[in-house]
Amino acid sequence: MKLKELLAMDSFEKCQLLTKREGVKNNVKSAMILETISTQNEFHKEQLVITTISVLQKASKKEIRLLLQEMKKQAISAFIVKLDQKTTNITDYLVRQCDYFSITLIQAPENVSYEKFLLAIYQPLLKNQERLLRTYYEVRQEFTKVERNLRSFEQIMEVFYRLIQLPCMLQLPDLEIDLRYGESFAEYSVENREFLETSEFSKNKYEQLHLIFSGNGQTKRKTAIETQIISPIVSNGKLRIYQKDNDKTLQSDLMILENVIDLIHEQIQLVHLLKKQRYIRMNNLADAILQTPPENSDELENLLDEADINSYPYFQGVAFDCDSEISSQKIKNVTKKLRELRPSSIYFDHHKCTVVLFNLKNKEDLITKKELTQVFFKAEQGYEQFQFVASQIKQKNNLKGLLFDCLDGLRFNKTFSLDPVVSFNDLGVFQIYMRDSGPKQMMEAIPENLTQLWTEDNDLFVTLYTFFINNRNFKKTAEALFMHPKTVRYRLSKISKSLELDLSDAIQLVNYEMGSYFLHMRKYTKIL
Repeated sequence: MKLKELLAMDSFEKCQLLTKREGVKNNVKSAMILETISTQNEFHKEQLVITTISVLQKASKKEIRLLLQEMKKQAISAFIVKLDQKTTNITDYLVRQCDYFSITLIQAPENVSYEKFLLAIYQPLLKNQERLLRTYYEVRQEFTKVERNLRSFEQIMEVFYRLIQLPCMLQLPDLEIDLRYGESFAEYSVENREFLETSEFSKNKYEQLHLIFSGNGQTKRKTAIETQIISPIVSNGKLRIYQKDNDKTLQSDLMILENVIDLIHEQIQLVHLLKKQRYIRMNNLADAILQTPPENSDELENLLDEADINSYPYFQGVAFDCDSEISSQKIKNVTKKLRELRPSSIYFDHHKCTVVLFNLKNKEDLITKKELTQVFFKAEQGYEQFQFVASQIKQKNNLKGLLFDCLDGLRFNKTFSLDPVVSFNDLGVFQIYMRDSGPKQMMEAIPENLTQLWTEDNDLFVTLYTFFINNRNFKKTAEALFMHPKTVRYRLSKISKSLELDLSDAIQLVNYEMGSYFLHMRKYTKIL
């Protein structure tokens, strides 16, 4: 209610506004009787404070100034001072101080009782609250009639659209929900936004949006009400209704919004619960298929049928993990992008890694290292912390071996940091060292003097390693190291003597070459 609406009532007929008229635009939400001036006085925003002139006469100028200062701080609506038989006018000092603090001051005659003031204020407020509560109750009843059948966001929004009779939209990006009803204003952009005043019955915060569209030589504007839909399950959700031109925001509309927001949150919880149950069921299925596949072929067929990955003869796994703490949402995004590579798949969260099992029609459908690199690492997508392993293609009688391919490949790659994406088919002879104690056995097989060279004289080791990766070509090695070929020959001669390495002995050369590769790939030293 506005102050000017109160002043227009009969109870305020003989009241006189003593300060600037701008104050009549103030809202009035409550009232209080000020019987004494003290430091214990508590005021509230948009409150009408009523007192008598006698209360002020007992106070010093300093006390009055502090009183008005506190009223200003709390943004009261107005200050009404009742006269008495002995005093016919309010002092100029009080008027000047109210002007100074921008407090609306109203002088009231002695014969107007407190009860009249309070009734004039609270009767409209109570009627408005009654109307809002009745609206909330009626809307709730309307939703209750159909609530048993509200099993989707679409149904909730259809009922909401029928009740609000205004264009509206609901967006929940995390759940891939984007629903729009009525006229679309998608081409409009937000020019500015401001928080919307709500009643004490509103639990949610709302914003008034001022939208603009420029095109075809004309500019159009629109207003909308928007509220954020945020919970531990979803983020960046929003519900918006578009208002009719020049329409004011009605508190009754907010009551409808309050109801639908409650239902949306309930539906979010339901969707989350159903997804969680499905995740547990599918994860258990994948666990049974990959970790402990039944020996009975009929039982395995039933499991694959239940997981809906038994249409084709071939299977492949792609596993991934990350080398740092990362959000569960990002892991979900990686899983989603992987599953989009082929139509038939199921995934399995195994400790700190995830394995996606694909059912493939042909061997040529396998997911390659090149494809994974293209999807996750060709652009700056923020997947640098992740490592991927693509297994070999297998048939259903060797699904457990497929899981070993994935897990062993990840473990091996974490130890030696071969590449962000590794294809099991490319590992060749390294597969010998990929079972549990394989990396340790690999390091133990390296000649001791080569390990000593790597530890104590890394410059010479790098020369030897560069020589091997350049197909034992002196000229290319020199170019790679920015050295003169004679320097390279001198260094290799020194290395040969130190290692007792015969560069013409093929077996010995292969042994030292593989050892150099192993040492170069080492990421950690704890297994040496």
